[in-house]
Amino acid sequence: MTTFAKLAAPAALASALLGAVAPAHATPSQGVTAETLTQFEIPGSWLPGPPAGHPAVPEQVSTTLRRIVIAPGGSTGWHHHRGHVQGLVAEGTLTRVFADCSQQASPAGSWVTEEPTGDHVGRNLGTTPVVLLVTYALPDGEPFSQDAPAHCP
Repeated sequence: MTTFAKLAAPAALASALLGAVAPAHATPSQGVTAETLTQFEIPGSWLPGPPAGHPAVPEQVSTTLRRIVIAPGGSTGWHHHRGHVQGLVAEGTLTRVFADCSQQASPAGSWVTEEPTGDHVGRNLGTTPVVLLVTYALPDGEPFSQDAPAHCP
């Protein structure tokens, strides 16, 4: 487990955050609400180095804990993050579709991670709300997500 995961996991379980997304022009979010529980700064040196081709880890990183709720039939819209995002699916089943059109269903109790710049959409295909407790580690001043074009239906 990385140093970041060791630090963020307990906080994410106690708090929350993955996805209130600014609406994308082609795929706006629907049925998504988010509550910021806490936000603080950490040294970028606490995070693992980025994979090849991804942005470098900045000197200071804004870390935010949020609780995200996706209503039945709701969607985050296509987006990506400019930093590391990790979260717990606390309730429901989150279905993510990735840029290559592959899908992953993550039921309650699952831990999900998003690497920087990986386009995806999160959907609630179930009949009960999806509740996510998410930790965002982003460069200072970056939004929680950036709109991305739709890759798949």
